[in-house]
Amino acid sequence: MGRKKRDSDRPSNKYIYFIVEGCTEENYLKLLKIIYRQGIQIKNIKGGSAKKVLEEAKKIIKNTSDEYKGYVIWFDRDTYDNSRDVDLLTSLKSQDNVEIYISNPCIENWLLAHFQKINKNELKCAKCLKVLKEKYIKNYKKNDCNMLTKFITEIEIGIAISNYSELQGIPKIVEKNQLLKYQT
Repeated sequence: MGRKKRDSDRPSNKYIYFIVEGCTEENYLKLLKIIYRQGIQIKNIKGGSAKKVLEEAKKIIKNTSDEYKGYVIWFDRDTYDNSRDVDLLTSLKSQDNVEIYISNPCIENWLLAHFQKINKNELKCAKCLKVLKEKYIKNYKKNDCNMLTKFITEIEIGIAISNYSELQGIPKIVEKNQLLKYQT
């Protein structure tokens, strides 16, 4: 008797499904996937706004709710509009298997934490980007898929966690391949 053919679109193991705002978040997660050798699914919404990410996440979760261990939705605070996006955010946050991760003000501030102590209350993404490019990653480009692998290793991830401890959820989630509660 032959083996039953598995649906090729479904993961063989239940993974965490990351729904992210852009290329930098996707590239960072791909790096973590390599370092920690864990299976994850990533959907890059390709920029826009937090609302766009939240709306796409709602659709994905509705259509795949029994296929994944959990969902992490990740976007930058500088694209979040509290007056427009709060109901959708609250609705998604209320689900047991959904975590929301908001980079403050943007992922570049989190990337800076891999190299230096950072201002966790920085309000300008442009300032974070400027320091990152001037001091640490001279040719930093958001869409360069290999850029982060040249500058960030497991050692830098440990440094980032100590420099910005409330953001430790992303590497811990991938390392253990499970959802952990952490602050957003």
